[in-house]
Amino acid sequence: MKILMMIIRYQGGHGTVARELKKELQKRGHSIKIISREDDNFTKKQLRSFIKENGKDYDIIYTFDWSMALPLLFPYPIHLKKHYCSFHGHNPTKAGSVIQTIIGRFMGKKLVVVGDTLKKRFPKSTLVYNGVDFDTFKDLKKERKYLGWIERDYDLITKEEVIKLADKMGLPLITANHIPYTEMNEFYNKCKAFISLPPFYTGFNLCWLEAKAAGVKEIIHNKNGIGYNLDSLNIKNFTWKNSTNKLLEVFNGFPIS
Repeated sequence: MKILMMIIRYQGGHGTVARELKKELQKRGHSIKIISREDDNFTKKQLRSFIKENGKDYDIIYTFDWSMALPLLFPYPIHLKKHYCSFHGHNPTKAGSVIQTIIGRFMGKKLVVVGDTLKKRFPKSTLVYNGVDFDTFKDLKKERKYLGWIERDYDLITKEEVIKLADKMGLPLITANHIPYTEMNEFYNKCKAFISLPPFYTGFNLCWLEAKAAGVKEIIHNKNGIGYNLDSLNIKNFTWKNSTNKLLEVFNGFPIS
């Protein structure tokens, strides 16, 4: 199949998920193209024009987030039979949440969600958990002596609070700020403990799985994203291969024209 992925940006979770799915899909002989609204400088009007002109060249059009799906659906749908959408979190604004709900219900079974709270909100959707690359994230058997934190302005804990927690735990604080993805395993391998407290609208929070795969024993987390079940999860099941297999089941379950 020829698959077009339309994401918001290459940086962050969307880009990571798209890149990992692309690698797995290519192993199976599928042709994948990724375009980003922000990094490729597409406005919503331009995205719509692009799909009207080029959508016929693809078997699957896979949008990440309701804001990417919107130009393809309204005011009238474009290539609806081949359009699938994934939600990676809840929209934090009232207006955005309403639009997301409308689009999620409109997509029905052709909606993919990455977490349990999203599945509960959109019961007709298909739950496809994200995975982790065990070739990239692994225990390097190094000395661990830090409390690790990815410095993100949307975390539910401030840097000052993390510093106090590190002092209380007797661990120096190490933060990841603009560290390249390829260097994150080294970061996690320095951590004796890792903290991430994402907000309520988080759909998954991939860094927890990355830290676990890298051998961090103590993960300080909340119940958002997959946090509710994090302590009992068998991380070996969270592979991109499994995620891709499940996604292909969704793609192959509907007629493509």
